[in-house]
Amino acid sequence: MSNFILKVRRAETPFFALLKSSAVALLRARLPYPSFLKPLFRAAYGLHWTLYRSLHRAYVFIYAEPLFRGRCDRVGKRFFLWTLPDVRGHARIEFGDDVTITGKIAISSARTFDSPRLVIGNRVNIGSGSSFIVSREIVVEDGVRIAGDCIVRDTDGHPRDPVSRLSGAPPASTEIKPVRICRNAWIGRSSTILKGVTVGENAIVGTRSVVMIDVPAYATVVGNPARVILNPGPPQLASPELTETGSGE
Repeated sequence: MSNFILKVRRAETPFFALLKSSAVALLRARLPYPSFLKPLFRAAYGLHWTLYRSLHRAYVFIYAEPLFRGRCDRVGKRFFLWTLPDVRGHARIEFGDDVTITGKIAISSARTFDSPRLVIGNRVNIGSGSSFIVSREIVVEDGVRIAGDCIVRDTDGHPRDPVSRLSGAPPASTEIKPVRICRNAWIGRSSTILKGVTVGENAIVGTRSVVMIDVPAYATVVGNPARVILNPGPPQLASPELTETGSGE
């Protein structure tokens, strides 16, 4: 059967070419679409998504969020959850106030330490597809924005020593280093924050960056490995003389 399908895909003979063109035509076929029905289909489209989102919110409100709150050590006020996170392992999980999770996220922990901690501060936004691998501690401070499909991890997941890896041993405690993302930092989509890293206050990590060393406060980093491309430092306050007289003279 697989050889027959392969011959159709290759259109090896006129017969197989005819089968291929017929299959393509069938896949692209559609029902007649009179223009006067467009308002009806537009309304049906809106109704479809309204019903879907309403039913989904009911599922989260009644089922997913209570379950997730039960798994966490603390969940603050005005917590917004889009769907049930996938939590594996024994990590202690804390969320502050006004945290928003806009899609499915994953949280996993390893066996090296008894009580690994994931601490999420206030007013944090976490995008869909992001994951946290915590073996010791990951702290996300207030006001941080983490875009979709990001990875934050405080461990490599396997020991560096090849003999230990082959034996299935966990990473040594010295190889697991906590991660901190400081206030108001912004982590771009599909970025990875590796073990031992501190992302400074108000820093920006560009899309698809891999951060292996600390990011200074207010700096912007991009690339793999991430490098600083802009580091303006904290905003400069006007001097008292300029504020009072309006000039430097």
